[in-house]
Amino acid sequence: MGKEKVKKPFYKKWWVWLLAIIVVIAFAGGGEEESSTKEETAENVAATENKKEKSQEDTKDEVKVAGIGEKATISDVSFTVNGIEETSEIKSGNQFIENATTEGKFIIADVSIENGQKEALTINSSFFMIKTEDDTTYEAVSSGEVMMAMGDEGTDFFLEQINPGLSKSGKVVFEVPADLDVSSAVLHCQTGFWGTESIEINLK
Repeated sequence: MGKEKVKKPFYKKWWVWLLAIIVVIAFAGGGEEESSTKEETAENVAATENKKEKSQEDTKDEVKVAGIGEKATISDVSFTVNGIEETSEIKSGNQFIENATTEGKFIIADVSIENGQKEALTINSSFFMIKTEDDTTYEAVSSGEVMMAMGDEGTDFFLEQINPGLSKSGKVVFEVPADLDVSSAVLHCQTGFWGTESIEINLK
């Protein structure tokens, strides 16, 4: 009998090793491509965020800050500071009503509000604040002593309703330290109790 031909084990065949090498190379290339894609995606996201931030900064720079006598409009509601008065005592002009005094000083802002919306707008004196350069805020005074001393001039927008297309004027009083430089402060105005829509007016 002749010798039987011995078959090589499966793993020793040359084409098996060739196929294995091809598979390894394919996987390696795919990993590099996936890694490259992830890096490109991350770069694109970062670039998009930078563009958004720059756009927001540019928008802030474009916002015009109104001054005394100029309209400042937000959500179709216009605020105008007609004038500012500083005093350490509010004289009542009535012998039966005491003058209002303070250890600091009173800032009295003469404000007009115009409602350009399509429904009635309710305004309150608490919608106004004076804000300094270091973000210190002073709320409007609502005490009876001050309001009585102001007399007929003491319209403080206490839940005042302004119908569409109309405007109302009044005086808002703030009690602040005597050394506060009003010219470096702003009047912060908002259209609602929660302050979601607001604008600022320079008091220079």
